[in-house]
Amino acid sequence: MLSARRIPPGVAVRLVRAVLPVSRTWRFRHPDDPGRPYRPRLTHEIHACWHEHLLPLTCLFAGQELATLASRDRDGEIVSRVLRRLGYHVARGSSTRGGSAGFRQLARSFASGRGVIITGDGPCGPRRSLKEGTARIAALTESSVTVVGVAASSGLRLPSWDRFLIPAPGATVFVSLAPVGEGDAPDTGNIQAALRREAARCEQAARETRRIPVRRSLELRLRNQWRRPRPALPLRGMARIYGGLHDGRHRLYDLGILATHSAGLPVISVGGVTAGGSGKTPLAARIARTLREAGHRPAILARGYVDELDLLAHEAPGASIRGHPDRLRSGRRAAAAGATVAIVDDGFQHRRLSRDLDVLVLDRDALRRTNRERLPAGPFRERWERAVPRADAILITGREPWTAELSRFDAALRVRCGSLAPGVPVATGVFGHGPPEAANAGARRWSGSPAPRLALTGIMKPNLFFAEAGAACASVRERLALSDHGTPSARERTAAIRAAGRGGVLTTRKDLSRLRPLFDPGLPIWVLPETFIWKAGWEDVRRLIIDAASGRKDRDSAAEG
Repeated sequence: MLSARRIPPGVAVRLVRAVLPVSRTWRFRHPDDPGRPYRPRLTHEIHACWHEHLLPLTCLFAGQELATLASRDRDGEIVSRVLRRLGYHVARGSSTRGGSAGFRQLARSFASGRGVIITGDGPCGPRRSLKEGTARIAALTESSVTVVGVAASSGLRLPSWDRFLIPAPGATVFVSLAPVGEGDAPDTGNIQAALRREAARCEQAARETRRIPVRRSLELRLRNQWRRPRPALPLRGMARIYGGLHDGRHRLYDLGILATHSAGLPVISVGGVTAGGSGKTPLAARIARTLREAGHRPAILARGYVDELDLLAHEAPGASIRGHPDRLRSGRRAAAAGATVAIVDDGFQHRRLSRDLDVLVLDRDALRRTNRERLPAGPFRERWERAVPRADAILITGREPWTAELSRFDAALRVRCGSLAPGVPVATGVFGHGPPEAANAGARRWSGSPAPRLALTGIMKPNLFFAEAGAACASVRERLALSDHGTPSARERTAAIRAAGRGGVLTTRKDLSRLRPLFDPGLPIWVLPETFIWKAGWEDVRRLIIDAASGRKDRDSAAEG
């Protein structure tokens, strides 16, 4: 057994007290509502927990005028000193030494109005095997019993009999309380079953926290770095490596060492230099609609994300939508199926497929709001100034509201693009939103104006969507951001349903295919439709796109040659 027997009690107490400030970094949450802090107040009754959870519960319930039991050995002396310092009333005794006297002290504390919390398997185990003390004190005080479950998203387990839990700094600690039965005081078996059930409930929530939001947590940390003028040194080093490999690959294509291949039909690439959020997918759909109006049969070649494919199918009706990482294979199959032109969604770096027109999408928001560094130090896949000369047309987009200051920045950016790529047409526009639209049966049955209470999304720029959601619906009170292309976990769905209330959920068209199957059809789901307004230059780019789809761009270039 791990103990402090070799350390003088006074020194051990100082060591424990020195560690306790770490508890201020722990985030206490309920398994059903992980988005909000959870600081329950214990009522005037008996509370049971496992010995291994003593540390986080001691910190959580400090100052609540509670009484507890500590053994009479040296370990118990250290524990009792620390607990008294935190405001607990400590009775001394255990199942092996002085148990009756300790229970009488607890009963007197209970009679004076204090709640009681007791470790049911302490002080020496076996682990998670409840002893009779909890039921005994409940019968002695004629009190009901509430069990307390605990689990941490990360932390250290000591090699003691109970595998004592020390949550890591910054860990999420899940805590749940549940009453045991009603009426007569429950017996030991009922209390043990309830304790194991609540511990398992918290452990499931902790597993989901570790498993599902890892990518989300990494994305959030990276996005924070992207706003810093000088990101963390390791990220800058990784960005140098990534940039060197990326530039080397482009040189190999430029030199003809890496070959490009034809898909057998005109190919228009719509791509960017940032990691998502620039609007490439809706712009690819818009170009497909433009080509259909001009009499073409377009096929859109996407990577294969289900949400992107559904968005393209909705935004580009009549176009052939093909999702596969191998765009060359998709393009050849589209040509065999009768398509007259292929549009590659997010294809600026996909140089294996020969293209007739490269349309570069520049994210105005990223150029304004980030450090412009390469991944992972910044959001850029390559230096945008080096990418512009490879483009045949440039589209500048953004989701920030159009203001005079933004207009000046946009004008300066267009001038800069013109100097980097003389003669290349540059168009600029801004994304906006329309009024909320009903997206399921629950929303279509809604009477009156839409009143969603929860804004939920899994896109690259959730902050801009939340701003639009708040402007469109004053009813929005809660926000939940998922990872890009992400889905909520089971406990997040529970919390989302509670936050949504009767008004329901507001999301994006891109998120809809992932989120709609996860919620009951009776819960109203609303979509905030995206709009796009061209500010300048679209007609020049449009003519170039239609010429490339018709093969005229190649003939004109050959004639000039």
